Amino acid sequence: MEWALLLLVTFLAATVQSATGFGFGLIAVSAFLIMLDSVAAIQIVIIITLVMSCVHWPNLKGLAPAHLLKWLSIGCTLGFPIGVLAYNQLDLEAIKMAVAVLIILISLQNGWHLLNKQKTGLTTEDPGQRPGAIMGVGVASGLMASAMAMPGPAVMLYLSRTSLSKNEIRATILTFFVFSYAGALMLQTAFIGIETQTWVTAGVLTPSALIGVAAGHLLSTKINQQLFKGLVLLILLLTGLFMIFNL
Repeated sequence: MEWALLLLVTFLAATVQSATGFGFGLIAVSAFLIMLDSVAAIQIVIIITLVMSCVHWPNLKGLAPAHLLKWLSIGCTLGFPIGVLAYNQLDLEAIKMAVAVLIILISLQNGWHLLNKQKTGLTTEDPGQRPGAIMGVGVASGLMASAMAMPGPAVMLYLSRTSLSKNEIRATILTFFVFSYAGALMLQTAFIGIETQTWVTAGVLTPSALIGVAAGHLLSTKINQQLFKGLVLLILLLTGLFMIFNL
C-alpha cells in the first residue's frame, strides 16, 4: 500500500511540475516525509527531480533569459553550503515550519499583487533590472535545495511577479533546477552520504515521475497565462498549509 501511494504521489507531483514548471519538491517532500518518516525523503526527491529536469529541459532550454539564470546561479551557489549545514545541524521540524510560513505569506502577498494588477492594468517590473534581488532569490533557493530539496518556491514567487511569459517562466525554472539539484546532489553525496536504499527507492519511483512529466507537458498546452499564475499561487499556498498541518 505504501509503494502504491508513493508511486501515485510521484506521478501527480511530476504532472504538476511539468505543467507549471515547479511543484514536485513542494508536494513530494511533504508527502514523502510523512510516508517514509525519514529525512532520506529529501534525498529521494533531489535524485528524482534532477532526472526529470534533465529529461524535460531540452524542450524549453532556449526560452530562458540568460541574465536571469546567471544571477540566480551565482546566488544558488552561495546558498548551497548554508543548506547543507541546515540539513546536518538544525531541527528539521523548525526548517519545515519556517519554510511553510514563508511560502504562505509570500503567496498571499503575490496573490494580492496579481489581483491588484488586474484591476489597475499596471505592468510588472523587468527582473533584469534588479540583479541584487535576483541573486538574493538564488541564495534562498540554493539553501532550500540542499536542505529541503525545494529550490522552486523562492524562484517561482519571484518569477510570478515578472512580465515573463508562461513558457519563459517554465524554461527559466527548469534550467535552474538542472543546476540547483545537480549541486544539491553532489553536496549531499559528499558531505552527508546517500544510502543504497535511498538510490533504490528513487530508481523505483523515477518511471512514475517520467510518465507524469509527459502528462504534464500535454496539460501545459491547455493552460493560459492568467490561469498559469493563479495555479502557481494556489499550489504554493496549499503546500504551505499542508506542511504546517502535518508537522
